Formats: sequence, structure tokens, C-alpha cells
Amino acid sequence: MRLRSVLASVAAGAAAVLAFAVPAQAGGGIEIGNVDVTVTDIASGNSYYLLQNVSVLQAAQVCQVNVDIVTATLLNGENAKCSSKTNNHQQAWIKKH
Repeated sequence: MRLRSVLASVAAGAAAVLAFAVPAQAGGGIEIGNVDVTVTDIASGNSYYLLQNVSVLQAAQVCQVNVDIVTATLLNGENAKCSSKTNNHQQAWIKKH
């Protein structure tokens, strides 16, 4: 009888440890952090910030691009093209902050 209560206590303790450990890992989604949107003048080569230290979602909305594509591109270590702000005179990019 004593062995059963010891095993029950050990099982309850293990369950309690797992219950507290799982929520700490539950929010472990993809985390890129904030980004910058930069514009470079093609003729002069001068660059400036269009947006600085904003979320990926905000940058994607301003650039009118899919946020999932921007996220995947940034996770690959590349800069994402900001299509709506790029033209014959300038190139715009979303970069990790």
C-alpha cells in the first residue's frame, strides 16, 4: 500500500512539472523581431529609412507584400523587396533591424 502512494506521488509530481514546463515553450513561434524599410536612390546611391523599427506585419502592409513571404525571406538571411516603393528611380527593401 505504501508503494502505491509513493508511485502516485511521483506521478503527480512529474505531471505538475510538465504542466509548468509546457506553457513556457508554447509561445515558441517564429520570432524575427522588428524590421526597417530602407529606400536607396539608384542614381546617387543614397539610402534613407522609410520605416524604422516596425513589426514585420506593418512593413508588409506598407510595402503591399505577403507577410509570410517577407518572414520566409528574412529567415533565410535575405532582404525582402518592398514592391510598392520600388520604381525606376529607387529600390526599397525590408531588412532585419
